Amino acid sequence: MALETIPQALWFFLPAFLANPSAVLWGRGTPMDFGRTLRDGERLLGDGKTWRGLIGGTLSGALLGLLLFLPFAFLDPSSSWSFGQPASDAGAAAVLAFVASAVLAFGALLGDVVGAFLKRRMHKPRGAKAPGLDQYDFVVGGLLLSLLVAGWSVPRFFSGDGWYGLLAIILITPALHRGVNILGYRLGKKHEPW
Repeated sequence: MALETIPQALWFFLPAFLANPSAVLWGRGTPMDFGRTLRDGERLLGDGKTWRGLIGGTLSGALLGLLLFLPFAFLDPSSSWSFGQPASDAGAAAVLAFVASAVLAFGALLGDVVGAFLKRRMHKPRGAKAPGLDQYDFVVGGLLLSLLVAGWSVPRFFSGDGWYGLLAIILITPALHRGVNILGYRLGKKHEPW
């Protein structure tokens, strides 16, 4: 196993980890479901999923990816830490870092939206615990959507030593999720510490 595999996977996944907390900060405004309820009497998603949160969380993740890319663009453009192909064309590599991070963040938020939809179908109110679903919906969404960026996510998460990095993401996510939620609760941005 290459020693860089695990920290690199966590590094590349940071835009997805940032997407949900930043969506909370950007949130408020028009709910994504526009207040609609389904036949089961429950909201489609609830007030916690807003268009501002989706856009703000996606942009936050994309900008973080660009910031993570920049040091390597100047220090070592051929580094495997640079988000993409060796950057002989720094502009194209920066665009790849921005796009891959945006897709990863957007996928994470879509995964969270699917999680909210499933929780409403289980008649769980906004903020109710759903162990497993709460911790991994964004991971699955981010990883699945990242497959759309040709040649980017497979070598980082799904092939060769990338599996070790994926395993690290799976193992660290519950503790990281809990810690970020406790912080959000203490800062008054969340109503529950989970």
